[in-house]
Amino acid sequence: MRQYWQTLMNATFTNNVIQSALLLAVILHAHNHTYCEQPEIFSQTMIVATKGAELKTGEGLISQLNPGEVLVATQRNAEWLWIPLRGGWINVADLKAPEELISILDQFIETKPTAERYHLRGIAQQVLKNYPAALSDFAASLKLKPENAHIYVNRGNIRRLQKEYDLALEDLNQAIHLNDKDANAHYIRGLIRLEQKQLQSAVEDLTKAIQQNPQMVAAVNARGIAYRELNQWDQALQDFNQAIKANNFVSEVFSNRAAIWEHRAQFDSAIKDYQRALELNPSSAVAHNDLAWLYATCADEKLQNSELAVSHAEKACELTRFEDWNLLDTLATSYQANQQLNKASHTLTQAIQKAPVEQKKVLKMKLDKITNN
Repeated sequence: MRQYWQTLMNATFTNNVIQSALLLAVILHAHNHTYCEQPEIFSQTMIVATKGAELKTGEGLISQLNPGEVLVATQRNAEWLWIPLRGGWINVADLKAPEELISILDQFIETKPTAERYHLRGIAQQVLKNYPAALSDFAASLKLKPENAHIYVNRGNIRRLQKEYDLALEDLNQAIHLNDKDANAHYIRGLIRLEQKQLQSAVEDLTKAIQQNPQMVAAVNARGIAYRELNQWDQALQDFNQAIKANNFVSEVFSNRAAIWEHRAQFDSAIKDYQRALELNPSSAVAHNDLAWLYATCADEKLQNSELAVSHAEKACELTRFEDWNLLDTLATSYQANQQLNKASHTLTQAIQKAPVEQKKVLKMKLDKITNN
């Protein structure tokens, strides 16, 4: 079946919501802005480690970044890394891998512990999902600087990731009390409201985040999801369009907009958006899955393509190591559309084993239909 609406921050990455005023004594470098012809494709989470780091395009400077900001790079051209969520390039010398940053900060903290150094090490620990260590560092930072709203935002986000919503909201409410113009605090609190299905409250928080930072694609995208869950399809489409206008390099937004086109039976547009999502991120299991589902079940029979459905569904399952029952269901449906009934039955059996209790009955009914034909 169709998979998930995609926000731009998940349990793996704390994308672009972390800021801290830094602290590290880092050497600034002068850089020549050059790109090579063949970019290297990959995905790596890095942390800004130099004061005055610049995000650029071929046309010039986009913005200066704060030490402590977390960026996900997906391409490398010579010494430049492409950051799709920010729509620009940054020099690799301005970034540190989280493991390297922790090693450096361990030495600095031993010599001279400061709130900023604890905060930054906590950010690095958070990127590595070492949540207890991150929480310990944030607590140490708050002890030294209890009025720093950014630390509360970061700690609140970890608690969100751990589903400790009450504690997370305490931190985010405190951050907003200290600085009610903090877009990141409103964004994270909006994500919690979205995850708790408090949809109107989510819209309100996300709107405040957007008001403070109109270029915050993650917040615009998340508000679009909230509107979709409220069945306010026009507003959802407007937000996804706005997010793409602000930055047309974010795969998740194209996937989300594609689902709106599906709802409107504008299947050609949906296919184009899914294809664009996969151009931007060939490793998106969600985009592969949802495009497979559309090819296998499209109401417009002229657009059905069972071979492409199988190809995309198999890729989605490979990317998730055949562990997601929802994606296995899509693969089984694709096999069925392609008349590979034995494979469909086998895959549905796998999906049933992995599915939550409330979904097993539906999947068993699908399996019975295949085996009885």
